[in-house]
Amino acid sequence: MAGSTSSGRASPRRRPGRRRRSQITLEDPRAIRALSHPARLTVIDELYGGRVATSTELAELTGLTPSAMSYHLRALADLGIVERDESAAATDGRSRPWRAAAKALNVSSLATRAQQAAVTLLSGALLDTQRAELDAYVAGESTLPAEWRGKVGLDTGTAYLTAAETEQLLTALHAAAEPFQRLGRRRREGTRRVRTSLLVVPIVD
Repeated sequence: MAGSTSSGRASPRRRPGRRRRSQITLEDPRAIRALSHPARLTVIDELYGGRVATSTELAELTGLTPSAMSYHLRALADLGIVERDESAAATDGRSRPWRAAAKALNVSSLATRAQQAAVTLLSGALLDTQRAELDAYVAGESTLPAEWRGKVGLDTGTAYLTAAETEQLLTALHAAAEPFQRLGRRRREGTRRVRTSLLVVPIVD
């Protein structure tokens, strides 16, 4: 995500028309905690996946009302995480689309206890969302069209790697997923939302 936060202060709103930055790095614990709401995680998934969408369209993905979604979008905009897509003019605020404020969003620096607690809260929310989606798939797989059954993947393991090898693994996994994520930025006939997840954790003994 574009922009960064400094200690104790969130990034200000960016002016319309400015080119999006390549990445936003969040360090402010308040900004990190603000991402932990399930609806906001959905917004980040969609907009940072390359989609431009209105509050009404995003509300449909979460079960919220458009007005409630507008509240969350404004909160994320105040942190500099999302912004209005000024290339699509509309008189109705709910019809004006939103976009990611940068090409990527990153959470960095775990130097303080407040940052550590905020990241723990955020990671818990992410894992809870993924667990709920997996449980829903398992419960509903038999009701899906045949071509969508058996398409869930869950693999885990451990390996003894150097720090450099771990970095290589992360780079390779991101490179493998990126073409599919780019392809899936727009809805096409026969597609559905597919959760992709990447977790590489050096184990602290």
